[in-house]
Amino acid sequence: QGEELLKTLTLELPAEYKQREAYIAFLKGWAYEQKSEADHAVKQFELSISLREELGAKKEIARSLVGIANIFMNLKGDFDRALKFLKQGLALAEESGNKNVIGYCLYYMAGGHLQKGELDRSIMLFEQSLKINNELNNKVMIARVLSELGDSYAMRGELDRSIMLFEQSLIIYKELNYKYLMSEVFHSLSYNYKMRGELDRALEYIEQSMGLSRELGVLRNLAFNHNSLIQILIDMGDLERARNSLRDLEQLNSQLKDKFVNLVYLFDKALLLKTSPRARNRVKAEELLRQILEEEDLHIGILLKVLLNLCELLLAELQMTNEVEILEEIKPFITQLLNLSDKSHSFWILGETYLLQAKLALISLNLEEARRLLAKGQLIAEKYGLTRLAMRISSEHDQLLNQLDLWEHLKDSKAPLEERIELARLNDQMGQMLRKRVVKPPKLDAEQPVLISIMSKEGEVLLSSPFTADMTIDESHFGEFLTSCNAFCDQIFSESFDRVKFGRYTILITAVEPFCVYYMFQGHSYSAQHKLDHFCENLKKDSSLMETLKNVVNVNEVIEINKHPSLENLIVESFLSDPQKFQMPFEAYEGDEPFVFVSYSHTDKLQVYPIIDYLNKKGIHIWYDEGIPISENWKRSIVENLERCKAFLLFITPHILDSDYVRKEISFASKRQKTFFGVYLKETELPSELEFDIADIQSMKKYLMSDSDFYPKLREVISPALNE
Repeated sequence: QGEELLKTLTLELPAEYKQREAYIAFLKGWAYEQKSEADHAVKQFELSISLREELGAKKEIARSLVGIANIFMNLKGDFDRALKFLKQGLALAEESGNKNVIGYCLYYMAGGHLQKGELDRSIMLFEQSLKINNELNNKVMIARVLSELGDSYAMRGELDRSIMLFEQSLIIYKELNYKYLMSEVFHSLSYNYKMRGELDRALEYIEQSMGLSRELGVLRNLAFNHNSLIQILIDMGDLERARNSLRDLEQLNSQLKDKFVNLVYLFDKALLLKTSPRARNRVKAEELLRQILEEEDLHIGILLKVLLNLCELLLAELQMTNEVEILEEIKPFITQLLNLSDKSHSFWILGETYLLQAKLALISLNLEEARRLLAKGQLIAEKYGLTRLAMRISSEHDQLLNQLDLWEHLKDSKAPLEERIELARLNDQMGQMLRKRVVKPPKLDAEQPVLISIMSKEGEVLLSSPFTADMTIDESHFGEFLTSCNAFCDQIFSESFDRVKFGRYTILITAVEPFCVYYMFQGHSYSAQHKLDHFCENLKKDSSLMETLKNVVNVNEVIEINKHPSLENLIVESFLSDPQKFQMPFEAYEGDEPFVFVSYSHTDKLQVYPIIDYLNKKGIHIWYDEGIPISENWKRSIVENLERCKAFLLFITPHILDSDYVRKEISFASKRQKTFFGVYLKETELPSELEFDIADIQSMKKYLMSDSDFYPKLREVISPALNE
């Protein structure tokens, strides 16, 4: 009608006529998009762009490009092409200087990255859009962005934050009386509370959403409300009410004659049949799910849910019958899940499926395959910002390493399938994947670093830097460690092997061509992996360090860390810089027996900690300032312990020249005539006034000594002073 009316406006100026014509085409594009007629929609948006280009209307062209992007994103599933159009639109919006359109483009670009599963990027762009729309006080867009942020955080498993964002958007929609969007937010809140296991709250919100859908007469949305209601009622065990809701959905299905609603109805019918204890009903459920799979152009969201429920049915049958053949029947569904979740950028399902596949490999007693799959799953979770999933997979991998002997025993003893299924905790995994509940991430404390090592692919040691005395002194232990590393060096370059267990230690392994980097520690692997990744990424960026390592290979030498400050600093920064992530080797001594006061620059703790850890383990009491509780007065504690100490041990490097506190400690100890010991960690030229203070001390030049000579000698020198 608008187009016909436009033809009558013969007196309209050409530019104004084109502007109206372009706007009508733009609106028709969105109308066709709502009708899911992708090609017609693109044609109209392209017409609007060609007219707007003639007018030089950059901000309007940007809006049309967003329209085309939306088609490729939601109707064609081509996210990369969608983002290409969005980038063009954002560039034009920024050229126009129109903040409203910039915020609009950022909103849709964030949605594109959300669809791709790139959560961190998506959240960053949504927050940029939110900032602009807050400045403009554009309440509708503020509420829309808050809702999308709620979805983003829900995908990351951060449900509390997600709920808070949805509630903020709901306040705005209520203020504007936007009932349609209020209904959508109620639905999202219901889903989040269901995931949190708060089924009463989930029920309350879905009923509010249904009330608004009925009031507005939006029957398709009402059908989807029934879908969620049925699943909540099944989880609550209220099967009679769930069946009543299914009957209501059946009537809506007959009324709407909508293919997607029909698939939802069949799926919910299968879910109810699946709850039955009777075998024939579960068989009917499986038949219905397989029937849905045969549909053409099946929506990926439904397809993934169908595959997951088929897997659950087969696994339940496996637990009841212990028939190993069922594992083979599950494999094609697992493969489909992996392919579809990757194609649809449903990366949380991809990561979860690798975890499920790993557990199935365990049940089949293929332990190495299970470990490779866990490593793949964690890689996916880390890459796409799924932090909680990454933590869970890392914890599962650690647990498997700790239970390897048990699994090997089950393998040797040909343990029954039932015992293996229970140990693998399959039911927990399926519950998580079916979104019946969110499994809380495990509490992972920071690990205790032990040693960092770099080796060539051939197994030659290029660097070995201990964080504690354990690996420095026990040379036979260290030899076993190197043998263990050699065994895995080839595998890390060819396969997804990322960790091994070595006694009470865990070793993380990362390839940095043409080397392998090994990080040994005690404790959980999650934070350790992040530290190692940081170290390796920065090592690769430092061409000078990489060249040094390659040269060392050629001359068959081992790097002395004190001769390479940049490497030492990188190790400190990566593994020791955050005190919250690095536990001190031991608590500072607070008793009445003779003790040694240790003075050092905190920059040197990488070298200092292994030495004082060794002395402490040999029965020499040590006080050092990292042991001061935060609540105490720091200066007072230092002075008190300087007064009380029997001996003063100073670690000397160029760094102490920049530390006022070390200088004051030296001066104080000198005036109190404390027994002085000095350890030169690096060759250091001291200023005359400092040299005067420590002129008479006993000193050792560690940088010129081997560890096997240095450690016993230091103990031999210090011990008598404490017994005088």
